[in-house]
Parts: sequence; structure tokens; C-alpha cells
Amino acid sequence: MSPTHYRLSTRLVRHLRSAGCHLPERLLAEQVLALQGWPKGAWLNDLIGNLLDGRFERLGAGVGLWEWKYSFPAQGEAVVVLDIETTGLSPTDHEIIELALIRLENGRRTVFERLVNPGVLIPPFISRLTGIRSQDVRDAADIYTVLEEAWPLLDNATLIIQNASFDLGFLQPRFKRLGYRLDNPVVDTIHWARKALPGLTKRGLDSLAWAFDLGPIPARHRAMGDVETTLQVAHEMYYMLTAGHPAPTSQLAFMAR
Repeated sequence: MSPTHYRLSTRLVRHLRSAGCHLPERLLAEQVLALQGWPKGAWLNDLIGNLLDGRFERLGAGVGLWEWKYSFPAQGEAVVVLDIETTGLSPTDHEIIELALIRLENGRRTVFERLVNPGVLIPPFISRLTGIRSQDVRDAADIYTVLEEAWPLLDNATLIIQNASFDLGFLQPRFKRLGYRLDNPVVDTIHWARKALPGLTKRGLDSLAWAFDLGPIPARHRAMGDVETTLQVAHEMYYMLTAGHPAPTSQLAFMAR
């Protein structure tokens, strides 16, 4: 399957969300696919059948969405979507300059976003990439103060991270120095993408956002902007992977700690 296939599937999802009810396949095909300028006809029904992935519930009344039947995350479960920005790629040689997370639990959404003073100058390349300059973090707290503040929000939660090994490489040793063991279940959205979108050859956040027709990522390479986009793609992939069989997110944690 091509990225365009996933984009079209997501447009069907978006249309059903807007309608808020099951729609017959023929009507869904005409309302969404024919709007793309394609001629109407029975062939649209065949096409739409190939576009219905695990997000869709098929009933006699038509096509609906599994997200109407069960939530992400499941009731009683907490997930934390997390991202960091750093002065470079090495956890030993470079420092964290921003941390953001969103915790979802029982319908509640808790947002945490902090700039971090790395104790060193931010390289010009990183400033160009993130928009974060040394003067922006001059009065910010150090990483250990920020992690102390963030720690309660990670309690008993499954972590969802794009390219998790990078973020954990920075976070785990720093939490360890504070006496905390960051051993939560972890979902790497790159690993989810291998399962949910096997037709993608690139699984970076920009590629996933394109495949799910999200448009340009707002505040790209800022921690909260990337967290919001990671949450959106994780939501879509959760239903693609569960396909009507709800499961705790921790059971879908393909990445070992």
C-alpha cells in the first residue's frame, strides 16, 4: 500500500467523524472519493473496500468507526506522549533543552511543557532547527529540576514516543541520577508504524503526518508541537492495530525497555 492509500483512508475516517454516524459504503464512496474528482460508479465500491482498515467498523447499516465503541487510552489506563529537544545527538555529550508531555487518563488531559537551561551554549544549528536560542533558556531551570517536576506525571503510565530510543537515551540516565528508575512500558510509534502501515518506507514523524493527512506539523522540532503530532498518529494507529478488539496500550508496546 502506498502513502496515498493511507491518506485516502484517513479522509474516510475524517468524514465519518464529521457525520457522527454509520454511512453506507456507496454513500461514503460518493461523498468522499467522488469529491476528489473521480467519476462515480460501481468501481468506487471496490476501491472503498480496500481502504477500510482496522479503524472502521462494518455493519449492516454501513461503515462506522471503532473509536465510537472504545476509547484510547482505555478507561483506567494512563498514557504519556513525550518528546525532548536537545543540543545534539549524544546523550553523554549533549544536553536536553526542552521537555514536553501530554498525559491522558480517564478523559483527563494534563499538559507539561518546560524549557531547560543546558548549562552550555545552544549550537547555531540547533537554534535554527528548533528556534530555541541560548537567551531563551538563560533563566530556565536545569534538567534535574524539570525532571523532578515531571516525574509524578509519568507514574503508572505507558509512554508513547516517536523514535523512543533517542529520548530514553537522554532521560533514563538523568532520572537514574535523581534516584528514579524510568522503566515504564514504552510504545515507539516507529514500531507501531511498521505494523499498522507496512507500505511506508519512511516512518519519521513528517512521513507519518503526511500519511495521515495531517498537513504541516505546527511548531515542528519544538517538543510540544511534536508531542501533539505524535499523539494524533498514535491515536490512528491504535485503532488500526486493535481493529475492534480493545487492548491496553501497554500490551501493544512492541519496543522492549
